Amino acid sequence: MADIILNSIFLDPRNETDIVEQAKLKVYNASGGLLNDFTENSPVAALIQGQAFAGAELLYYVNQLPLALVIDFLKITGVTRSSGTKAKTTLTFSISSPQNTIFTIPEGFEVVDSQGKLSFFTDAPLVIPVGLVSGSVTATAEEVGSEYNISPYSITGITQPLTYLAGVTNIEAASGGSDLESEASAINRALTQIRLRNLVSATDYEQAAEILLGEGSVCKAIGLLAGDKTTRELGAVHLFLLNSNGEPANDAQITYVKSQLASRIQLGSSLYTSPIELLPISAEFTARLTIGVNPEEAFDTLWEVFQEYLSPNSYPLGQDLIFYEVGFALRNAGVIKEAGNLTLNGSPSNIPIANDYTLPTPYSLFMQLVDENGIVFEGLRGSGESPSFGGF
Repeated sequence: MADIILNSIFLDPRNETDIVEQAKLKVYNASGGLLNDFTENSPVAALIQGQAFAGAELLYYVNQLPLALVIDFLKITGVTRSSGTKAKTTLTFSISSPQNTIFTIPEGFEVVDSQGKLSFFTDAPLVIPVGLVSGSVTATAEEVGSEYNISPYSITGITQPLTYLAGVTNIEAASGGSDLESEASAINRALTQIRLRNLVSATDYEQAAEILLGEGSVCKAIGLLAGDKTTRELGAVHLFLLNSNGEPANDAQITYVKSQLASRIQLGSSLYTSPIELLPISAEFTARLTIGVNPEEAFDTLWEVFQEYLSPNSYPLGQDLIFYEVGFALRNAGVIKEAGNLTLNGSPSNIPIANDYTLPTPYSLFMQLVDENGIVFEGLRGSGESPSFGGF
């Protein structure tokens, strides 16, 4: 999304300290120097500080006025500030033994993550039939926010004991949680909405779709590409969508974008929408560990760098994955002093990206790090399995 930069407007830039100092000078001059005790606990200083506090409070809200007026005016575009969304996941409950009667977990049953901080509530009653020991049900986060997009097997806490209920977990990651949109982002979306009229260029389509999907989403518009992703079709515009969580847009999001943009396309055009395709990347990496660095911390740092470099939300569309650039990013993570071997999807070479609507995504990183004593530490991050790995 193209950014439109707006400078902040302050009707009065003074803060409480400025007001206090100016008030002291004013009182001193107005009294002809008679009121001159401005030490911390003096009556004059206390009075000035109290009045300055009240003045600073007023200025704080006065300075919000320009922003409030802008937001109110921009409501005419139909853009409202996103209040965030709640993450969802599927929970699998298990009971200690098969029962002679059905076992029911009520709707709204609360579970928490392994830290006991994030709560999820079941969306419907879960009925485990006679003879079975487990069942699954969807659940929704207690609050909005991306912090609820937690990894698989991290929801394990039961807050309300039920007889025979043995455990709970989430086999899949919780997803779909998003944070309250910033004021700056909402204003930028509204200004972009004003600027956009009918959709003409590829950039117009991409910006419009990214506004609908939210901050951090990605859209690639390809002209003359039919719905089958192969045939050339005159007047066709095919949009490939990645949501703000870095996942291919789901069916609901695809339908929503198409329905919202259909009335804005030019006469004679056809609009197609599809999810962006992801190419999982597994890497194997050997290196010598920097002296004094904890191996587990090094594994975490290297995995974080690998994920950041291959983030679908920021990786350039249509660009092959360059072997040496991945290696450069890992070498500069700050935890290794000498790199060894690197392979990407089993090969020490570039990974070609087949088309303009496919993005790489980090799948796994297997690492062998050797310390100054020659001890080899192995670590795996992501979803892969440990390969049979050669030495240095």
